[in-house]
Amino acid sequence: MSMETYTLRVAENEAHEGLAADVLDESGSIVETTRLSYDDYGLARKGSGESGPDPVECEVTADVIDTALQFERLDDGFEFRFLGDREEVASVRVSDAEWGLVAVAE
Repeated sequence: MSMETYTLRVAENEAHEGLAADVLDESGSIVETTRLSYDDYGLARKGSGESGPDPVECEVTADVIDTALQFERLDDGFEFRFLGDREEVASVRVSDAEWGLVAVAE
């Protein structure tokens, strides 16, 4: 395998109901993808009728064969990790405050 450039991109979905994370290769093809719903985490975005936050991107060059995309909920945000051959290649953190996410009362 040779070195290839990947882009980890995290953006709010069009309905403003969650996040979409994609890993794209040099040609723009999706290599890995995952989606999450704010509702699954008891969250909503303030001003949901407005346009969402700008996507966050991280570009990295790596020589990998196997790829994976993982995410986890932290105390005040989400962290997305792009793995190459089971090692972290890139990560993007999305904080609740920066994206206007608030807890929804049950």
